[in-house]
Amino acid sequence: MAGSSHVSTTAARFAKHQKFDRVVMFCGPQDQHESWQGLQAATEANRFFGFSPVLDGGWRGDHYCRSWPRPGLAKFGPIINGDQVPAPFGNSRRLITNADIRNDEKRAHRSVAPTGAAVKDASGKFLHEAVWQYLFNHLVERIGEPVPPDSDCRMALRKR
Repeated sequence: MAGSSHVSTTAARFAKHQKFDRVVMFCGPQDQHESWQGLQAATEANRFFGFSPVLDGGWRGDHYCRSWPRPGLAKFGPIINGDQVPAPFGNSRRLITNADIRNDEKRAHRSVAPTGAAVKDASGKFLHEAVWQYLFNHLVERIGEPVPPDSDCRMALRKR
């Protein structure tokens, strides 16, 4: 099960009720304050993978650093920049990119999924091919070292 943006939230939510081989979340989920994220999941936590560009509004607004721990992704490694660390990315489930997209936030949001909006290098090759291979094919039993919650993530942003 995979999805981008709101559909990544839908994929993660479905995985709470239905067992999947893996869940790939591009730019999401963003429902970090919703109670469903704390529910016991039918899909094991080591089968969730997230990938986001740092220019994306959800990343800059701390949505993903708040959402990714909810299914337990910090148990499987730190946040890894897929542009700087080669596969298998420390076996982490939380990948980011700071690929050059000319500071275009809207393009950033679409740039990490394997679509026509994805970032290409000078030769026309997709920059994140290795990341996509990892997200969809990595053996889920191979996991990174657990890490504490991200200290620079603003967790309590809900207005009262």
